[in-house]
Amino acid sequence: MKTKIMMASRKLKIPRKTNFWSVTPTPATHKKQDSIPMLIVLRDYLKLGDKEREITRILNNNLVRVDGKIVKDRRFPVGFMDVLTIEGMDNDYIIMYDSKGKLVARKNPQENKGIKLFKVVRKTVAGNNKIQLGMHDGKTITTDRKDIHTSDVLLMKVPDLEIVDVLKLADGDKVFITGGSHVGELASIKSIEVKQSSVKNMVHLNEGFSTIKDYIFVVGTPKYTFRTPDLEVTRNDE
Repeated sequence: MKTKIMMASRKLKIPRKTNFWSVTPTPATHKKQDSIPMLIVLRDYLKLGDKEREITRILNNNLVRVDGKIVKDRRFPVGFMDVLTIEGMDNDYIIMYDSKGKLVARKNPQENKGIKLFKVVRKTVAGNNKIQLGMHDGKTITTDRKDIHTSDVLLMKVPDLEIVDVLKLADGDKVFITGGSHVGELASIKSIEVKQSSVKNMVHLNEGFSTIKDYIFVVGTPKYTFRTPDLEVTRNDE
């Protein structure tokens, strides 16, 4: 389904007057307002074609993968932490937030090849004493590990979704801020304030600011740190 580009999510970092039409993301993984349609990523972000038919040809030739799986739908939603691979290109790309809260595609460091971070946003008990975990990007996995909780971040191999490590939300962790006035920044946790009401829990950072727990995405612990791309320049993004 087409939509006017002026009506597209404000999180897209695109010129609003170059193209009249955009596409509506397919209801699949990321929420509509938190994702970029594949057409926009390939055409407007990576400049792989000027016309929609050129992008469609690239997709139909099985040249594009997201998290290791082939994607052919030009409406497929790509969002935070998704890894985009295009056959014939030297670099993979990872979707991040910049300092204005816009979704951007950055070159993914080679150290991250074959892995991805997933934030646990839901945890339910499944059959046979299994635990079902729902991730920030809409994916779900089933595990027998009971030590994983919401807000933990899983380091997993893609596309197999095999757990390599669990990054726990704890004091001293290195985190990426996904919303609020400090979106796009890296920080480290000073303390976590648990509220005794419906008010959202707060996380206080060593950098001198605080934010709600929902905006915290763990990227590093004392044992492991995910290589985040080009973040030292994100505060200067246009």
